[in-house]
This record gives sequence, C-alpha cells and structure tokens, in this order.
Amino acid sequence: MRHTVAAFFAAMAAAVALAGTAGAIPDQGTPEFDQYLQGLERNGYNLNPDTAWRVAHQACIGGIPGYINLELAAQGVIGPGAQQRVMDVARKYACPVQ
Repeated sequence: MRHTVAAFFAAMAAAVALAGTAGAIPDQGTPEFDQYLQGLERNGYNLNPDTAWRVAHQACIGGIPGYINLELAAQGVIGPGAQQRVMDVARKYACPVQ
C-alpha cells in the first residue's frame, strides 16, 4: 500500500512540475499570441489560429499528436523544407527564451 501511495504522489508531483511547461507557449487571444501570428505572417505563413497554436506547441514542446504536417500542407506550407521553416519561425516567435 505504501508503494502505491508513494507512486501516486510521485506521479502527481511530476504532473505539477510539467504543467508549467505546457503554459510556456502563448495562449490564443493573448497579445503574445497575436505577436506570434504577426511573426508568422511577416514570414509568409497565414495559418489559422488553431493550426498556429499546434505548430507552436510542436516546435516548443514537441510530441503533439495528430496530423500537423497534413494541416500545414492544407494551408499552403508545401515544398522541400517548408514545414521545417515554419517550425523555425514558430521557435523564434512563440518559444520562451530558455
């Protein structure tokens, strides 16, 4: 029983510690997110806000499930290295300075 309780509290501590990382990218509707969208637009990427948020999450934190590459292709991010370039722009404008 002690091991189960200890494992539970360890899992809770890890969840709380990682929750701060999830808030590292700007939320939609905030001035920081608007600046990020403007940065994308200055570099020629006109993404809808949901896709832009997922790109920022993928670029800054990684591991987001889904078809982000298909979403980007559907919004015109096509060509050799295009998806890597949009990720680089997202890292520049959305990721916090480490």
